[in-house]
Amino acid sequence: MVEYLPRSAWNARPPNAGPGNLTVSRVEGAVIHWPGTGSTKVIHTKAAVASALRGWQDYHMDTRGWSDIAYQVAVDQAGRAWTLRGLRTQSGANGDNDVNERYGAILLILVTGEQPSAAMKATTRGVIADFRKLYPRGTAIRPHSAVRPGGTDCPGPAARAAIARGEFTPGHVEDDLPYTQAQIRAMIQAEIEEYMKRFWAAPTGTGTAIRMQLNRIEAGISRAAISETQGLDQPLVPDAPPTPDPDDLPDGQHATTAEQPTDGERPADRSTDPQP
Repeated sequence: MVEYLPRSAWNARPPNAGPGNLTVSRVEGAVIHWPGTGSTKVIHTKAAVASALRGWQDYHMDTRGWSDIAYQVAVDQAGRAWTLRGLRTQSGANGDNDVNERYGAILLILVTGEQPSAAMKATTRGVIADFRKLYPRGTAIRPHSAVRPGGTDCPGPAARAAIARGEFTPGHVEDDLPYTQAQIRAMIQAEIEEYMKRFWAAPTGTGTAIRMQLNRIEAGISRAAISETQGLDQPLVPDAPPTPDPDDLPDGQHATTAEQPTDGERPADRSTDPQP
């Protein structure tokens, strides 16, 4: 379902008295237009589109003397649909009163040399589907050049080619997949390889930084494990008790058992030694 931006979104002027609504039984289809200004400066942002619509409305009303901007709905490259006159109101864009009574008018905001985007085509299909709900007999989709008395280049070669391929016809999906399955697989594989190259191989790639960090962590773990293993392999030797100073011992007391003779003999008590 298409969401239409209201006229207030582009600050439209109120229309003057105009031709009124289309007659359902007379409508044969919708006509595709473009601005045809000859400029190659793209009109993509919402602000740029709104400004362009106001300029075209001023030209149509003030210079051409029409009741309003000539088209019913505009579709931009971002896929936004803009309410102009609205789908029920007869347009002033197709060439003369007879053609305007038989066809609606949809403006594609394209510049010279620009291809319609997938979003533009998808929204245009939705607008035409809505148009057909209002006018069940109005199934034709024509370039302006096919209906304007006297001829015109409108809506440009890119849009005419898209019309011929059926890319604005509701239900058409091929334009969203313009490549074969083999081409799509090849493009995906190329994207994956390029991503992996940037991620893992580039010196500043995220993967390279992660790998370096993991290497540092692994090296730190290895050093800690080696240190712990070496510590467990050392013999457990208790600290030797301190040796007391003999001068600090009471008279007649030996320092330690370790200072005693090891052959089981004890020295004679000096107090009983015979006098020389």
